[in-house]
Amino acid sequence: MPGGRITDEDIQKVRDASDIVAVFSERVPVKQRGRDFWCCCPFHNEKSPSCKIDPALQLWHCFGCGEGGDVFAFIMKAEDLSFPEAVHRLAERAHIDIVEVGGKPTAPASKKARLKDICKATAEFYHLQLMRLKSPEASAAREYLSGRDLGGKVPHDWNLGFAPGRGVLTRHLSSKGFKADEMVEANVCSRDSQGKLRDRFYNRIMFPINDVAGDCIAFGGRVVGKGEPKYLNSQETPLFHKSQVLYGLDKAKVAMASSGVAIVCEGYTDVIALHEGGVRNAVATLGTALTMRHIRILGRHAQKKIVYLFDGDAAGQKAADRALEFIDSSMTPEAGKTRIELCAVTLPDNLDPAEYMASHSAAELEELIEHAQPLLKYGIDRRLAAHDLSSAEGRSAALASALSVLAPIKDSLLAKDYAIQIAGRTRAREEDVLEALSKLAPPVRYGEASAEEAAAQAPVPAQGPARRALSK
Repeated sequence: MPGGRITDEDIQKVRDASDIVAVFSERVPVKQRGRDFWCCCPFHNEKSPSCKIDPALQLWHCFGCGEGGDVFAFIMKAEDLSFPEAVHRLAERAHIDIVEVGGKPTAPASKKARLKDICKATAEFYHLQLMRLKSPEASAAREYLSGRDLGGKVPHDWNLGFAPGRGVLTRHLSSKGFKADEMVEANVCSRDSQGKLRDRFYNRIMFPINDVAGDCIAFGGRVVGKGEPKYLNSQETPLFHKSQVLYGLDKAKVAMASSGVAIVCEGYTDVIALHEGGVRNAVATLGTALTMRHIRILGRHAQKKIVYLFDGDAAGQKAADRALEFIDSSMTPEAGKTRIELCAVTLPDNLDPAEYMASHSAAELEELIEHAQPLLKYGIDRRLAAHDLSSAEGRSAALASALSVLAPIKDSLLAKDYAIQIAGRTRAREEDVLEALSKLAPPVRYGEASAEEAAAQAPVPAQGPARRALSK
């Protein structure tokens, strides 16, 4: 994100161009009563409108959940943005270019709008190819989706597509007036070693990746049949930063707000299968581990807890092991208001979410989620279960492995409590285990925001029981 300062003049210019009733109307139905407008609050589940929008003062307030403010406050809440990000988002909407004082230069709003237009046109084109193209490859794509219970209305509801490749997209976008450099910058096309323009995606089922507002900003493609890589995502662009985007969040945010829970799984089809099965608070990371930025974004919608949902197969268990690397001080009571309730659960019988939803109900999955274990306990139990605790050698190996999970938080009271539990399960002396804990070297991590940094960027949370388990 930009590092400079937005001038008061530019902020006012954006405010003047962003009528609060119009901005609300783009997201929820609004009805006029007298001089004010009313709607069902987009931030909590309600059947009758309790959110008032005052067009004269350009302010809004929900009498149900207490949220309110100006147009910037609404965008910050609705799209998981800081104040500067909200100003930029509304500037893009109004096609206003902002010049920041200091910091690194960023793509102007007009340029980002143009790139979004390219992504939108690309998504529409790919969807048309999936639904209508008569070719063996397109037929295979449709058969794959049908075989995964992703046929019927699913391609329409999720705007799924098919990329035929062979320059078909390049020619289509050119016919719509888009320039070659723009296509490359949006990363829907690329240049070969001779500089010739070509489609980036070839013979792949396409999953449009949307921002939290529902605008297409990137793509993920699954190869049809055999081929590597199995999944290919867009590269980083001025619109798309994969460490800050979660697939399906635009569709999941309402359910997260009403349930207070976010479910994080591994892939596109997992998210779609869960939503179609009635579990609509699920999202997926995009080929990266969950980051503190992801956590901050999810925490604005899911105010109780965030649950990792892992496949029961070998790949899912590798993902579970990787998740343990995310353990840090933000998960301890000492973190105070920045504490994160991060939990984990593994699906039974080696099932993935699509397979599970095919044979189980949403209520059964929600029961699993309800009893998800804190990530620390989950990790320790996994490490202990991997060893033979009936032998001295097995207990010694299990002790070292389980204790290493606590290295990032070794100085916390929570770590000492878990260390004592590990001692009991491995028949070790508590004082020896606590001494071993104190000597562990915490892992060195780079490029990740701390919990304190995340908290500093987040808005002050409203008071109330829903905020106590998870604060940003």
